[in-house]
Amino acid sequence: MGCGGSTAAGDPKSGGSSKGAYKSDGKIDGYPNLEGHTHILSRNLTPALYNKLKDLKTNSGCTLDYCMRGGMNNPNFSVGVTMGDEESYTLFGDVLFGVIEERHVGFKRTDIHKRDLDFSKLEGGDLDPNYVLSSRVRTGRNIRGYSLPPFCTRGERRDVKNILLDALSNLEAPFKGTFYSLETMTPEDQQQLIDDHFLFEKPTDTFMTDTGMARDWPDARGIYHNDDKNFLVWINEEDHSRIISMQKGGNIKQVFERFCAGINQVEKLMAEQGGNEFMFNEHIGYVLTCPSNLGTGLRGGVHVKIPKLSEHPKFDEILKNCRLQKRGTGGETTTSTDGTFDISNWDRVGKTEVELVQLVIDGVELLIKMEKRLEKGESIDDILPGPDGACPRPKAPGKALDIKAIHDYKWRATPKASNFPKLHKHHNLLAKVLTEKLYNDLKGKETKSGVTLDDCIQTGVDNLGEAGAEPVGVSAGDEECFSMLSALFDPVIAAAGGKAGSHVSSLDGSKLGSTDLDKDLVGDCQISAGRNIRGFRLSPSIDRAERRNVEKIVSDAAASLDGSLKGKYQSLKNMSDADKNRPIMFQKVSCPHLLSAGVRRDWPDARGAFTNDGSDFAVWANEVDHARVVARGQSLSAVFAKFSEGLTKFDAAVKKAGKELMCTDRLGNLGPRLDCLGTSLQASVSVKMPKVCSHDKVKEILAGLQLRKEVGKDGGEVISNKCTLGSTEVDQVKCLVSGVQHLCKIEKALASGKGADDLISQAVSGKV
Repeated sequence: MGCGGSTAAGDPKSGGSSKGAYKSDGKIDGYPNLEGHTHILSRNLTPALYNKLKDLKTNSGCTLDYCMRGGMNNPNFSVGVTMGDEESYTLFGDVLFGVIEERHVGFKRTDIHKRDLDFSKLEGGDLDPNYVLSSRVRTGRNIRGYSLPPFCTRGERRDVKNILLDALSNLEAPFKGTFYSLETMTPEDQQQLIDDHFLFEKPTDTFMTDTGMARDWPDARGIYHNDDKNFLVWINEEDHSRIISMQKGGNIKQVFERFCAGINQVEKLMAEQGGNEFMFNEHIGYVLTCPSNLGTGLRGGVHVKIPKLSEHPKFDEILKNCRLQKRGTGGETTTSTDGTFDISNWDRVGKTEVELVQLVIDGVELLIKMEKRLEKGESIDDILPGPDGACPRPKAPGKALDIKAIHDYKWRATPKASNFPKLHKHHNLLAKVLTEKLYNDLKGKETKSGVTLDDCIQTGVDNLGEAGAEPVGVSAGDEECFSMLSALFDPVIAAAGGKAGSHVSSLDGSKLGSTDLDKDLVGDCQISAGRNIRGFRLSPSIDRAERRNVEKIVSDAAASLDGSLKGKYQSLKNMSDADKNRPIMFQKVSCPHLLSAGVRRDWPDARGAFTNDGSDFAVWANEVDHARVVARGQSLSAVFAKFSEGLTKFDAAVKKAGKELMCTDRLGNLGPRLDCLGTSLQASVSVKMPKVCSHDKVKEILAGLQLRKEVGKDGGEVISNKCTLGSTEVDQVKCLVSGVQHLCKIEKALASGKGADDLISQAVSGKV
C-alpha cells in the first residue's frame, strides 16, 4: 500500500514544507477544520480553493469532498487525499498541483513526466547477497474509463478484474501462471500464498478504510503469479493492479528486466483484446489512486541487513541525501527490530523508471560499503553522501509518454458486470431480504439529497455478521429513504422486530411499577433516545455544513433547559480528556457497521455534548443521531424521570426554534439505524453476571427476553432493550426490568450449582 504512509528519513512533512495547515474563516459552508492536521492537503487547501471546487463533480460523480475523506479522518497521514477517478486529478487540479509539487519535491505543474523501461541502461545491479536478502520492483496501473478503488462501483471493479484476467491468461512463459480469487481460494491455497508472502489482505488501517478502498471486500480481488513465483499481479487492492517482479538475493537488475517485459506484455494484450489502456497523463505520468505514487508509480526496493549503519546518528540523513526511504520488512507502517530494512526509492514522478532503480542500486551499494566499514570499526565520514546523492549522475533524457491514447481522460466505460452484491456468505437482515430483482428495481432511484440504494446497503455488504447475531445491514441516509426504498426497508424493519403501525409513546413514569434490581449483580443504568431534525440528511450521508447547522440547533435547544437540567455545551474538539471520559459521555464511533455506513466522517468536527451541572443528564450532538438525550444514575425510576423531563423539554425547544423532528405516525422517530426507530429508546444496565454472559445459550436467552448484550465503556457487560418500534417507552423499560430480573435468577442458580435449566427454558421461549 502506498497512500502516503511512509516518509523519507529526515523529511517528515514529505516535502519539507514549514507552511501550516489552513484554518476556516467561518464564512464558507463545509470548509473542513484542518487545525492540528499535518498532511500535505492541509497546507494546500485554502478556503478560496475549497469554495471554488466544492460543488464540482467528475463524469463519474466524484467530488473533492469524497477525495478528501481519508485526510479528514486521519490528521497525521502524509498526503491526506486519494482520488476517485482519472478526471479528478484535472478537475481538482488547483489543489492537486500544490499537493503533488510538495510531495514530489521540485516537480512543477509545467513539468512533463518521462519514462524509460530500457533495463539495459542500468549500471551495476547485482548487489552483495550477504547483505541483500531479496529484491523487488513494483508499480500500480489503473484502467482508463473506470473509477479508482476508493470510488468504483461493484460492476466496475468486476470489469477491471475480468479485463486483467483476459490479458494475464494469455501470457506466455516465463509469465504464464495462475490466478487465485480472494473470494473462492481454498484454505490450502491461502496458506501457500501466506507462506510465499504473496497474499494481500483486507485493509484495516483507518486511512485505507475511510477512503472507501475496502468496500465490498473481497469481491473481485485476487492474486496472479507466474509458475516461477517471481512475477505477481494484485488485482483491486489500492489500485486496479499492482504489478510486481521479485526474487531472492540482490540481483535487482534481473528483477527490473522481468518487470519491464511483463508490464509491456500485459499492456499490449489489454489493448489487443479489448481496446483497453492504462490511465496516463503527459504531466503526471501514470495515474494512481494516491498522489504519492504518480508518474512511474515505481517502488524498487531491497531487504538489506545493515544493523551497524542503522544505529549511526547520520543514518536518516544518509537516506535523505540518497533519495531513499526506509520501512520495516513487514510492510508500510512497520519498523525494523533487527537492523534489516526495506530500502526503496523515495521519488516516483519527475524521474524515469531507469533513473529510480539506478538510485536504489547506487544507494544500497553505498549503504553496504558503509556497513562493511563499520563492522571493521572504521569511519565512514569520508564517504557520506551530499545532497546530490550516493553517485551523482547526469539527468537521463528519457522520453515523454508517447502512447497514442485510445480514449481521453474523461471517457467512461459502461460496466458489463452486474452491480448486485454477493451476499451468500453474509449473516445479516440485508442478505435475507435483498434479491437481485429487488436490487434492480431500486438501484436507479435517488433521493432529492442524492442518497442511493447502494449508499444505504454498503454497511451490510462490508460486514458479514455472524450466525445467531444478525445485524441489520442497512442504514438510512435521509428521511426520504424510508419511502423511496420502502420495498427493502419495511421487510428489514419487520425482521429486526419492529412493528410498524401507529406509533405510540408514553413517558409516564408512574406506569413503570417496580424497577428494583439486585444491587449485587446490577450497577448503573442509562436511558437515552435519539432525535433527528427534518430537512437535514442523516449521519451516514450528512455533509460538514449540515452537521454544523445541526450542532447549532441541538446546542441552542439544550442551552434553554432549566432547573436540574441546566448546564453547558462543549465541543468535542475542545473538550478535556477528563470530560470526554465521564460515564455520561459518548466515545468515538468504532462499530464496524457504523464506520462502513460513513457515520464517523470528519470526526470530531461538529460533535459535542451538553451536560447538566450534576453530570446525570446530557444531550449528545452528532454522535450517531443528530441528537441523543441521555440520563444516567443508579435508580432506574429516577433516571427515567430525569430522562422523560429532559426529552420533553428538548423536543419542545427544537420545535420552538421552528424546526421539526423526523417522526411519522407509522414508524415513529426516524434515524440512521433501522433497528432503532419508534421511540428510539435505549435503556441499559451494567451487570456482573459472568455465568450468564459466558453461557453457551446466552444468545438464545437474550433473544427470548428481547434484550441485547454489549461491551460497556469500562469493558464490562451491558444489557439493554432490543425492540424500540411498536411499544411505548414505558413498555420498553419494563421489558428491560423483567428481563434483567430473570437473568439475575439464572445467574444465582448457576452460581449455586443447582442448575438453571427451567429458568433458561423460560427465557428462551419468552415465557417470563
